[in-house]
Amino acid sequence: MSRLGAVVVAYHPEMAVLDGLLEALSPQVELLILVDNGGGRDFLMADPLLRSNIHYLDMQGNQGLGAALNRGFAIAQASGVECLVTFDQDSQVSADLIERLHAALKRGQAKDSRCVAVGPQFHDRRMAEKKPFPFYSSAGGKINAVYASSDGDGLVAADTLITSGMMVTVSAWRRGFTYNEDLFVDYTDTEWCFRVMNAGQTVYGCTDVEMGHALSEAPPVKILGLSFFVYSPVRRYFYFRNTVAVIRMAHTPWRWKLRLGQGLMLRFFMNLLIDTRRAESLRMMLRGIGHGLSNKLGGVR
Repeated sequence: MSRLGAVVVAYHPEMAVLDGLLEALSPQVELLILVDNGGGRDFLMADPLLRSNIHYLDMQGNQGLGAALNRGFAIAQASGVECLVTFDQDSQVSADLIERLHAALKRGQAKDSRCVAVGPQFHDRRMAEKKPFPFYSSAGGKINAVYASSDGDGLVAADTLITSGMMVTVSAWRRGFTYNEDLFVDYTDTEWCFRVMNAGQTVYGCTDVEMGHALSEAPPVKILGLSFFVYSPVRRYFYFRNTVAVIRMAHTPWRWKLRLGQGLMLRFFMNLLIDTRRAESLRMMLRGIGHGLSNKLGGVR
């Protein structure tokens, strides 16, 4: 039987949500790791027994998502874990999520020996209507939004998966598919998937596995049928800097370079409409673009 684990990365979490996630994951895995980038030390204070069963790692300040994930994978590898599921702090999972992801991974590997990761179809857990986000898959020179599997096995060959809920083989991480720590937060998952795909490996989305998640600090704003995420000015900096940085990377597919560039221009103007701190957001977006062009990565500069 495979030894399964999960790693949750926390950064000033909403404790009730984090505790609920840890409580739901604990009975599903042999190893549960909480990597704390700040503000997560008081997890599960009302349940000391469960708290004692969680491998807690204090990063001594915010070291970024990539560094936290790499530390989690190192712990998992040392513990003999074969598959590790990565989570943000604000996801909502079912009691059988890990089991269903593992079954999907085995199906993916049976049909495609290059498969190294799978991820669930997610919806915004804060919305009254459960509306799934699509997977994105390149075909015929286009990037297509895909909501359903074409062959009935619940799997979609995806270009990218989000961090939260992604089940990754530890052997892939050990072979060199570690996380880019310079990106710090945004696009850490996307860049990883592009690098995996460029090396000839594959990832699959699971249309028959659902997970609730919060992608931004508030529910997205809908304008002309499009969703725009609500972020702080600092998060705007990371998003714009990392988008530019990923566009400049050689392993990013050309069709994604075009899509990300077009999306960045649209978001630049739309953010000025939806953000309440417009002047600060403008300053941070421009700084992010400049730092992305000059490859000044890491934490906020």
